[in-house]
Amino acid sequence: MRRFVPTIMLASALVLYPGGPAQARRDPLPYRPTTPTIFVLPVAMAIAGFDGDGDTRVTRAEFDAGVTREWRRADVNGDGNVGAIEHGSWAERTLGSQGALPGLLDLDADGDDRISRDEFVHFFAQRFLALDKDKDGVLSRSELISLRVDPGGSLPPAAPGTAGEPGAAGGKPGKPRPN
Repeated sequence: MRRFVPTIMLASALVLYPGGPAQARRDPLPYRPTTPTIFVLPVAMAIAGFDGDGDTRVTRAEFDAGVTREWRRADVNGDGNVGAIEHGSWAERTLGSQGALPGLLDLDADGDDRISRDEFVHFFAQRFLALDKDKDGVLSRSELISLRVDPGGSLPPAAPGTAGEPGAAGGKPGKPRPN
């Protein structure tokens, strides 16, 4: 019996001691998710899928072929225009969500609630130019991602040609987040 007394006393001390294991279970540290630093816009993910030869680079020829393929997928009824329902279906399949950008209003330059082939091609051509940071006519994976740092609880404005740039697909620069 004497051998068990010190063991019981030690276990009791660990449980009752304010800095022991029981205290850690009562007062866990607050959960703080890691701030993401790499973002991929849905349109950039779609463009990455245009890589026909698997070399992780999208040439202008691959890009043009990809845009043509996506136009055919978007214009389901083949009437030469993409309406809201067709756009939503295309966005869900290609961009991952019906609410993903570019939205109907981003693509519909003349505001007639339909996307023409010219509007579709023009939008993607503008994205290519904005994303091709080194202006070599090829989109590398590093050009298709956006790096952001959040040291003080707010996101800086997005890089030109990305979703955070006013006038680009996506709208407004990042705003401070509540702490």
